[in-house]
Amino acid sequence: MNKNQYGHFRYLLEQLRQEHMDVINDMLQGAPHGYRSHEDSELSRYDNHPADVATELFDTEHNAALKESEEFTVREIDDALNRIKDGTYGICELCGRHIDRKRLEVLPYARNCIDCETVREREKRLDEISKSKHRPVEEDVLEKVMRGDFLHDTEGDEPYEGRQALEEVLKYGSSDTPQDGATM
Repeated sequence: MNKNQYGHFRYLLEQLRQEHMDVINDMLQGAPHGYRSHEDSELSRYDNHPADVATELFDTEHNAALKESEEFTVREIDDALNRIKDGTYGICELCGRHIDRKRLEVLPYARNCIDCETVREREKRLDEISKSKHRPVEEDVLEKVMRGDFLHDTEGDEPYEGRQALEEVLKYGSSDTPQDGATM
């Protein structure tokens, strides 16, 4: 990449950074000091409906997530500006090849070429799929019921009942504490 191209992308990154900083500043404008700690607008929540409280909590968490996303993008832009200073801008961090100029025009803070990023995202999806295969033991019991295995017990011809399902799940432990078993 020549100096003109570096200058072009530095300008794009600085403009993009300013846009994201403006969004962050707009989010903070009018927000109470210590934005992450939400301050209630009322003295007591006693007379509020739980759905109203949940909506307010959702809005607070949603705004915090949006702000974090904007801050992450600013950090990525800052890293790209540092790569321009280092002379490594436009080089894929995974394979070392040049990142296509069209990709940089669309996403000027891209770290990887499109091929490496596609592979990385595919691997990430496969990891998520493999993690989802490790389901809780309760689902195995429910799956037996859905398949119809509840008709016969594994040790005999007795119908598979809820009590047996509970015993099967409890083989793996429970959250009972000594006071749960106390009788009066």
